[in-house]
Amino acid sequence: MKNYAKIDHTNRKIIMDRTFAKNAEIVGSTEYNQLQACRKDYPTYTVEQRHIKRNTEKECYRGLTYKYMEDYIEAHADAAVRRKEYDELRLLSKCHSIRYPTIKAWFFSTYPEVLRYGMVKAEVQEVPLREVA
Repeated sequence: MKNYAKIDHTNRKIIMDRTFAKNAEIVGSTEYNQLQACRKDYPTYTVEQRHIKRNTEKECYRGLTYKYMEDYIEAHADAAVRRKEYDELRLLSKCHSIRYPTIKAWFFSTYPEVLRYGMVKAEVQEVPLREVA
């Protein structure tokens, strides 16, 4: 994708992407010259950098790794049956187009309590250091 600066006539703005803005800081660069030409052509327009809109309400399950899922499955009574299902999904994910989101959906449908209560953080056991004599 090319770096760009575009002109928004309705809002009277010159909008540039982040890479264009970074390159426009260098005096004499192509982007700098293009920005100066835009400002010369439209002196009353304001210059803005474009920002990507983020979805703040998106559910994010940071730390939900394959290792976490395996450990969680092993901690339950029906571990043998569930682990077999999980291993089949993992095998299919390596061969076909089934990826992490599909395995994550299976995990949440199998263990809905993780969705309700969140992920339990593994407790780190601190091992005391031995003194060297």
